[in-house]
Amino acid sequence: MKTPALFKEYIWLVNTIYHARTITLSEINELWMKTEMSGGVEISRHTFIRHKNAIEETFGIDIECDRKTNRYYIDNIRVLRDNSIQQWMLSTLTVSNIISESLSLQSNILLENVPVESSLLETILNAMKLKRCIAFFYQKYNDAHPTERLVTPCCIKLFRQRWYVIDYNRQIAPRPFKPYAFDRISKLRITDQSYELPLDFCADDIFADSFGIFIGDVESPQHIVIRAFGNERYYIRDLPLHHSQEVVKEGEDYTDYKFFIRPSTDFVAELLSKGDRIEVLAPDSFRIRICEEHLRATKRYEK
Repeated sequence: MKTPALFKEYIWLVNTIYHARTITLSEINELWMKTEMSGGVEISRHTFIRHKNAIEETFGIDIECDRKTNRYYIDNIRVLRDNSIQQWMLSTLTVSNIISESLSLQSNILLENVPVESSLLETILNAMKLKRCIAFFYQKYNDAHPTERLVTPCCIKLFRQRWYVIDYNRQIAPRPFKPYAFDRISKLRITDQSYELPLDFCADDIFADSFGIFIGDVESPQHIVIRAFGNERYYIRDLPLHHSQEVVKEGEDYTDYKFFIRPSTDFVAELLSKGDRIEVLAPDSFRIRICEEHLRATKRYEK
């Protein structure tokens, strides 16, 4: 069987077990026989075990069996619920499979473009595997010329259709992390200089209190309360701005949300983009900051 066809089976199997929570092989086959992929042939136990092992090796998703009930389940289901690489890969491949079955509608399917130089991504990931520093030329938007940087790549992050490599420099305290956008990198190479990350290093912790990619332009996270009006309250409810988001009050036409987050440049931009559909309630300093940004924007139109 061709690899693309196998991947479709892996993805279908993971989604089936995930949504069922627990399921027997017989029940899996009942659902499998209703798909075009089956070709009228059930999944044998030998094939199922082979798929199970391939899924663990490819996606890091562990499918286990409760011997008392002979029901299968995903043992490390957390990786499909958190903002993890497994969840992202599975979602991306699932959508890819669905769309590939509807190529006749390709002119009716509009997607966001996520530009990335694949060789750049591959080189950085190889450097991380080897635990080697990377060197490249980097040009900020306001710089006339690029400058060379030596970077310790501790993780990569995708945000708003843009890839970033995060540099770890323990000499810069208290936040030793700095993001570099892929689209401003040139002449990338892996160096001979090796590195070791702290034993307690966790990539999730770097951005835990941040909205997006900015982590060094403000001192610390703080409690921020905003009021969302009309339909905006539902948009924010269904697509939370941050994992710390919680409802603190609901009115007839508004909902108040509280966050524990850094008031970073990208978070400010997100709130400004919502115009009069939101109002910052607290703290006063952040409320004034957002108000002043709106006033500066208004002055653009005075003439």
